[in-house]
Amino acid sequence: ARMTAAAAPIGFLGAGIMGAAMARTLARAGAHVMLWNRSADKAQRVSDAFASCDDAFAKNGGRVSVATCASDVGEACDVTFAMLSDPRASAAVVTAFVRGLERRSDGGRGAACYVDCSTVDGASGEASREVIAAGGGEFLSAPVSGGWRDAAKGELLFIAGGSKAAYDAAAASMGVMGSKTWFVGDTPTHAARAKLMLQVMMGNVVGALGEMVSLSGRAGLDQNMVLEMLSHSAMGSPLTTAKGKLMVAKDFSPNFQVYLQQKDLRLALALADELDFAAPITAATNAQYVRAKALGHANSDFAAVSAAYDAAVTGAKKH
Repeated sequence: ARMTAAAAPIGFLGAGIMGAAMARTLARAGAHVMLWNRSADKAQRVSDAFASCDDAFAKNGGRVSVATCASDVGEACDVTFAMLSDPRASAAVVTAFVRGLERRSDGGRGAACYVDCSTVDGASGEASREVIAAGGGEFLSAPVSGGWRDAAKGELLFIAGGSKAAYDAAAASMGVMGSKTWFVGDTPTHAARAKLMLQVMMGNVVGALGEMVSLSGRAGLDQNMVLEMLSHSAMGSPLTTAKGKLMVAKDFSPNFQVYLQQKDLRLALALADELDFAAPITAATNAQYVRAKALGHANSDFAAVSAAYDAAVTGAKKH
């Protein structure tokens, strides 16, 4: 997709694995992306990578500039996206960003829009909406489903809730970064809860896969052959095929990290507790992601949940 020229740059807060891919995808489509990250060197690396590796795309007029602080993005940009690691980071950044809204001169332009693509709980999203509204802006919660490779290909799924005005303002950019967008309700809570449902399913599926792969090895089976059988069965999917291969190879280069998947399950369990809803499968799976973190895999791909089962097998053999 190609973006039309805009008077103001598109803001982007967060240059981690996901944020970097999303920002570059916008720039490849012709946007001027104003990027900020708490660690400035990460943002600079994204800008340098675009300038050196995406020069053909830069002919569209796209570029990535680095902002010195989040408030500068708030002052300069009509639409800003954020992709941050957890509720605490989201709260800190939105507080810094809104200072820019307070400095922003209207000049005939409409209210600035803040689109938070982080996966957080509903209460965190509602708090961010209040901060943005106090600064005169519009807030949209739009967590995404998909990894950095999906972001690089413009194939993310956006699950949005909050201001319809912000949704409309951000629609073109979301269309560049994603293949499908849902507006699930007029509050951030709608979006947060809908996204957590997907995270419950993904975390449990990959957790069960790790258990199966490890048990296959313990049973003396060819793990690759078992995975091939799975891929041809009704239970097979692109997710189980891809993550199963990583588990057997013990290749845990990160696409979506263990600590992020475990954070999402923790938020889902908190929601279940709030609603007096028993979620025993998710609770058990969450414990295995916690164990994988304790084994040193916090920043590994979440396929490394299999290490929690492998450790149990190793421990059993010692006895």
